Amino acid sequence: MVMAMIRLISFDVWNTLLDINVMIENLVKALSELLEVSEKDIMERTLKTREEIKKIRKSRSGDPEKALEESQELLARALGVDIEIVKRATAKATLSVDERIVLPEVRETLKKLHGRYIITTTGNVMFWPSAYTRLILEKFGLAEYITKQFYSDEIKAYKPMKDAFLAPLRYFNVSPEEAIHIGDTKAEDFEGALNTGMYACWINSNVKKIERIHERGFMVKSTTDILKILQEI
Repeated sequence: MVMAMIRLISFDVWNTLLDINVMIENLVKALSELLEVSEKDIMERTLKTREEIKKIRKSRSGDPEKALEESQELLARALGVDIEIVKRATAKATLSVDERIVLPEVRETLKKLHGRYIITTTGNVMFWPSAYTRLILEKFGLAEYITKQFYSDEIKAYKPMKDAFLAPLRYFNVSPEEAIHIGDTKAEDFEGALNTGMYACWINSNVKKIERIHERGFMVKSTTDILKILQEI
């Protein structure tokens, strides 16, 4: 097997760099306050809507041009409210996040990679716009280690579509075999990156050690394992 020279590392954001559970909890709390409805009921509807959106994207039946609007509309419909309530709640949730949202060892990992590789994010959006994700990455000092951020509401393509993965490669003139993507979703992140010709890491907290499960694919326990993977390829 020909050894690859990795130039670009692409990170998924939610459940890779930032904890989606913290953001969802904040969103549910904000919706509960705005609607004066129990958090339990809202949490159930929010999680159900989230799964529905993931299925839509996996089957690629959603409109990439309206990925954000579609998800906001689906949540508003599930809650029986105007979309404005969803927009307000996502803003309130973003304003109230604390440092718990940064996953363990993420900052240290990004620091070690900074300056040695082109570091990008390749992220889908759901419920809140990428601008809010950018604010969180800035607030907790992660953005300074990222060369450029790419999000589905900006590039009009969502994972697992090839165009979502190709956007950073085209921007930096990097070939797929010179890039690796790491994320927590098998269909969106792992299979999407492999289908584009990139190397891929699937974060699966159930694994004990790094496993090579494809010629260009690895299963890892956490984001920090990318440091060992880079030595291996």
